[in-house]
Amino acid sequence: MTKPQPAQNLPPISLLWPPAEDAPPRALTPRLSEQAAADLDLETTVNALSAGHGHAREIRAILLHLSDDPAVIRYRQDVIDDLLAHPELARGLDDLLPRLAELSHYRFFARPGQTPLHEVVWRVGQLEAYVECVQGLGAIFAAVDGALRAEAWRCLREQVARIEGDPLFQTLAAELPDLVASVRNIASVTIGVNLDDQLRPVEATLLSVNRKKFRGMASSLLGTLFGKNAPGAEWEGIAPLHSVPPKTAATAYGPVGIDLDNPMLYPLFRDLANVLKQSSRPVAAALQRYAHVTSRALGDLAGELAFYLGAVDLMARLRAAGLPLCRPEILPAEARVCIASETANLNLALRLLASDPGADLAAAIVLNDVCFDDAGRVFILTGPNQGGKTTYTQGVGLLHVLAQAGLPVPGTAAQISPADAIFTHFPLEEQPDSGAGRLGEEASRLSTLFERATRHSLVLLNESLSSTSFSESLYLARDVVRILRLMGVRALYATHLHELAADVDVLNADPGGESTVGSLVSLAAPAQDGGPVQQTYRIVPGPPRGLSYARDIAARYGISYDQLADLLRRRGLLRDG
Repeated sequence: MTKPQPAQNLPPISLLWPPAEDAPPRALTPRLSEQAAADLDLETTVNALSAGHGHAREIRAILLHLSDDPAVIRYRQDVIDDLLAHPELARGLDDLLPRLAELSHYRFFARPGQTPLHEVVWRVGQLEAYVECVQGLGAIFAAVDGALRAEAWRCLREQVARIEGDPLFQTLAAELPDLVASVRNIASVTIGVNLDDQLRPVEATLLSVNRKKFRGMASSLLGTLFGKNAPGAEWEGIAPLHSVPPKTAATAYGPVGIDLDNPMLYPLFRDLANVLKQSSRPVAAALQRYAHVTSRALGDLAGELAFYLGAVDLMARLRAAGLPLCRPEILPAEARVCIASETANLNLALRLLASDPGADLAAAIVLNDVCFDDAGRVFILTGPNQGGKTTYTQGVGLLHVLAQAGLPVPGTAAQISPADAIFTHFPLEEQPDSGAGRLGEEASRLSTLFERATRHSLVLLNESLSSTSFSESLYLARDVVRILRLMGVRALYATHLHELAADVDVLNADPGGESTVGSLVSLAAPAQDGGPVQQTYRIVPGPPRGLSYARDIAARYGISYDQLADLLRRRGLLRDG
């Protein structure tokens, strides 16, 4: 039987990772590349999650990691569910978060070269933050008394209870107020200076350490000398002798930077620092009994809590604005499924709320379905310009990012098999120094994609291979789709190559493919009374309808044959007949 560990040696509890003694090391290598994050506009999501609680760097790292373990994802989903079900839990943790964030800073020891006095002050501050965080968490869990279902909360609650029940912690909590007071209540010192017969200072001694600050010069020098000042005058100086300059002091030679942490610059303060170091020794000795007390058990709790609390706030904001959200059902990776009903691009919703905080998302956003399963895993999406193809493609990627981070996703229902990675291929500006040209750069990026992707990956292509002639683009795109089908990946290819989508039956006739190719189309409402075509932003299965859309788009921008011919006639450049 394993011997219980002392409370001060407990391993850190994580709200992101289930505890398991035989679990392999966490693979923290990002599974979402920086380019893919840019293509999905991940910064908009990160900024929304970190808006109220900070920790953007930690939140971004969580999203980039893209966990593909269903057990890990469900572990996180349960944490979110408890926060949503118990608002008092979220409020309590929100109040405690700044102190937990402060505690995380104490993981790094005092800076090199600091005096023993600084180290004592640093250690007292660390222990004070630790005790407050443990007691604060204990009070929060007591308030929700057994109502929490998530394994993560149960483990953290048990950890906190063990720490609070440890005799060493109880002794520390009892003695700490006096230790804090003995360090922080030092406000001033009284120095006695002996003079020679010519009134020159020849010797100084420390008379007392005080808990009250001295004020500047007294109102009257004679009054101070002869005891005629008001009550409390003993704390008023006669004349200023020395003070630490500001961080940057102006001199005859220009501004001079002052290091306030280095008392060796000033002889008087140097000597005082040495004296105060001696006075801190009793506190240092008292701290020795707590030498093995660390904040390790609380680990990176601040960043993880900021992630969850930011998610809870964001979900409440989106729901209040009318966007449906749901907990996705996490299926095995081998199923290679991504199904969502009435979903939307999260960043589109965030941009609408940024421009109009009172926006009604239910009316402003067209909700669409997503369906990658055995009936179709590779889809070619066609439709008119500004018909929502890029927004839909990006939304599919964000759907996976949110689900695999353990967060609710836009939609009324969702089933998702986690992807081992998301690969994107969106348009980039041509790099003049590359020497390869735009097509060469596109081909190189596609080659890298196929070197890394697996059958469990998600591949998102947006106007890929559009930098060459139509015939070459179509030829290359067909080969890319055939390989995606052969791999068995989930893939979405948004393109203007309507002929590519028209060839799905031919593509599916290739032997050996693990995925079925399907066609999606961005719908537009037919023109009425000669007016322009109207975008509906509806994405539905169906054959491409590009030719009629092209004519309508040309008419909208005034570049149809009839419109341009009329323009030339009005300019007198074209004669009738």
